[in-house]
Amino acid sequence: MKKQLFFLLCLFVLSAVNAQVSIGARHVGKQKKFPKGRLDKFKKTETIFVLSDIIDANTYKEILDSSWDITPYKLMYRKDFNLLDYTVGDYSFANLEGYHITKEMESGGKLEYLYIYINFFMLDGEGLENDLSKLDKSSSRYKKKYEKAFESNKIKLARVDLFPKDTFVPTALREKSSVIMDSIYNKDVFYNYKTGFLKNYFQKVNNQLKSGQEYWMYENDFLPELKKLAKHTLYIPNYHFIKYNPWKRKASKDKEGFEKVIENYKYKFEFQDKNEIDRRILSGEEFYYLRYVRVNAQKFVHIVNSKTGEIVYRNYIAGVMSSYNLKSRHIENINSKIKKALKK
Repeated sequence: MKKQLFFLLCLFVLSAVNAQVSIGARHVGKQKKFPKGRLDKFKKTETIFVLSDIIDANTYKEILDSSWDITPYKLMYRKDFNLLDYTVGDYSFANLEGYHITKEMESGGKLEYLYIYINFFMLDGEGLENDLSKLDKSSSRYKKKYEKAFESNKIKLARVDLFPKDTFVPTALREKSSVIMDSIYNKDVFYNYKTGFLKNYFQKVNNQLKSGQEYWMYENDFLPELKKLAKHTLYIPNYHFIKYNPWKRKASKDKEGFEKVIENYKYKFEFQDKNEIDRRILSGEEFYYLRYVRVNAQKFVHIVNSKTGEIVYRNYIAGVMSSYNLKSRHIENINSKIKKALKK
């Protein structure tokens, strides 16, 4: 059983497609309401958080105590967590997951896609037990069917996509799954896996689930609150200076290039070190910051209220192979939405 669990935790699990923040029963396809009774069931659970070891337990507790109140929660280290211990009972989960897809083109070339995210889910314990009881342990396909049984009995709630550092992407595309999973749990390999960002992500998931409303990944919209940016400073984390070349699969710091992009922003802005942004968010300070996440060639641009975690502006930009970085037109879109907010 321990060997089976090793495979379950170490192999990337096939799941739904991509987003920066998505709350709902489905994360791909047509938007639907939460199935009846799902949220009521979730609210009766204890949520088990199994997160990266790069942040200490006391800091996670500080983050969750100030952002998560929809369910009681428990923090566990990956090395101590055994999913089989929680298949019976009222539990929900938040852990790191992901998968890698390779598609062959007609030309013979290959396209590779990487998705890594924090997944919020429950298990259908009865369905899982039933599916596992049907498996033939002597079959050569037992391992795959075992993993599929767990995946097919996951009851999806929400997910937060992570933005892998470009130095990590080659490892994620070439190494075996056990190495990849060790990296995402033990190393600092994401631009947006930071204490402050996590607090705001958890706030958004928590509050959206409490409201019972889905939050769809592909929307482009803004809240009336966005008009405050006409007078307030927009803070920009310095990881935005990183420019990625998809053809060479290399990233480099290009502060001057990004400054030319952001100079199209018509209001006040300020670059700030990501650690300082983290500190300010955790202290409860209220300000607005730009949060950009790239999932392969798709881009998700958010402006976030640091105190509430609310996303006051969001822009989904479909993937184009030649455009992996923010452009002036994306900044001009923010300008136009602030202008519209001021008129409302």
